[in-house]
Amino acid sequence: MKKSTVAALTLILPGMAAFLFFNIYPILYSIYIAFTNAQMGNFPTHNPSAPPLKFVGLDNFRWALNDPGFRSAFLWTWIFVATSVTLKVLAGIFLSVLYNSKYVIGKSLYRALLIIPWALPLLFSITVWRFMFDPIFGPVNIILRDFGVSNPPDWINNATYGFIALNIIEVWLAYPFMMTVITSALQSVPDILVEAAIIDGANYWQRLTKVVLPIVSKPIAFATILTSAASFQYFLVPFLYNGSLFEDRFLLLYGYRKAFGASVPHYGRAAAVLFIATLILAVYMYISMKITKLQEGAS
Repeated sequence: MKKSTVAALTLILPGMAAFLFFNIYPILYSIYIAFTNAQMGNFPTHNPSAPPLKFVGLDNFRWALNDPGFRSAFLWTWIFVATSVTLKVLAGIFLSVLYNSKYVIGKSLYRALLIIPWALPLLFSITVWRFMFDPIFGPVNIILRDFGVSNPPDWINNATYGFIALNIIEVWLAYPFMMTVITSALQSVPDILVEAAIIDGANYWQRLTKVVLPIVSKPIAFATILTSAASFQYFLVPFLYNGSLFEDRFLLLYGYRKAFGASVPHYGRAAAVLFIATLILAVYMYISMKITKLQEGAS
């Protein structure tokens, strides 16, 4: 081989080896576990009181598909994707349109507010939001009491109100990404098209919905697909907010609790649940890319 080829391989191979070991190997090992009866007692070492580790085929997948908890988590995960993504896209468009308006002053402050959710550690953000929604001492319920609500909601222990709170938290965490993508797209819209629409007598709403948004539809679709994939993988926020309450409402949290939160942790079943979630997400991403035709012109 040429010296340049040897030098290139010398630089590339360590990174490739690290990638394969820390990414590919755990994935393949998790897939292997999903087809076994791995549980506390026989994995990774065998306890005589537990059944020996063995290959069980598709038993874990059959169990997951027949389990009411899995079906509930699957349904509610998609409900959360639908609600949170809709709110994130609307918030991103609204804030981006405001930012691009020539009538808005204080844009430097606007930019500073944009990066706050990105700048703060996620653990700190969730802890603060959990305090905000505290049913007794939280500012949200204090404000509701000041407005005459005598019995404000329990945002922490009630699954319905907790679900609403998680949507609000997700919008706050994700709006910087949505706003960045949409703002960049809006700034690329030619002024001549907007001016032509004004000459034709189009009002602001017509210019926005008939001229501007159709032009930036692909960047919005791209951001929507990415943020919907993130919503489908929602785990850390509900886990820290109240993991036991949302065990049957988020698919990844459900799989995690089967491995580490059950009375008898069953790693094989947990791995099967997470493998199913991965397949669902892969199919969703593929279909979304086909429908939106984002791959066109990317060769």
